[in-house]
Amino acid sequence: METKQGYETKELRDGIGLKKTKRKMAEVFEAHCVDSWVLANGWTGGHTYPDNKQLLCITPLRFHRRQLHRLQFSKGGIRKPYGGTLSHGFKRGSLVKHPKWGLAYVGGCLKDRISLHAVASGRRLCQNAKPADCRFLTFNTWRTRALPLTPKVGSPAPKNL
Repeated sequence: METKQGYETKELRDGIGLKKTKRKMAEVFEAHCVDSWVLANGWTGGHTYPDNKQLLCITPLRFHRRQLHRLQFSKGGIRKPYGGTLSHGFKRGSLVKHPKWGLAYVGGCLKDRISLHAVASGRRLCQNAKPADCRFLTFNTWRTRALPLTPKVGSPAPKNL
């Protein structure tokens, strides 16, 4: 392992002709990967330009754990269920196949129904899916999405094959 200073990385980047963007919140190669690519290429060599600039965005799913102190006792001294990671036999975040909504992940539950969420965006699809209609595929704790490539300014549009 070799430690490089920031100015050394900048010299390598300038030598190849790559630019680093100032927009740090942008989901583009130039904001997050250009320095690591330059350092790796400086070690291995062989490339003059990155051949793959597509990013895979990985986001952890956020689950509300049990918060027993949050709710007061109801009539009869029984607390309402809140939190936890099981929804009618499905672990929250599990990927399921639903006849209407397709591939989705399990969110919360209400009475005898579960909520389904879109895998790509996390947007809630429905709150009233029957657990019997859902076919379990796998456990899941991450939401992943492939970011579209951003064309370079002045470059021709990509061809559809």
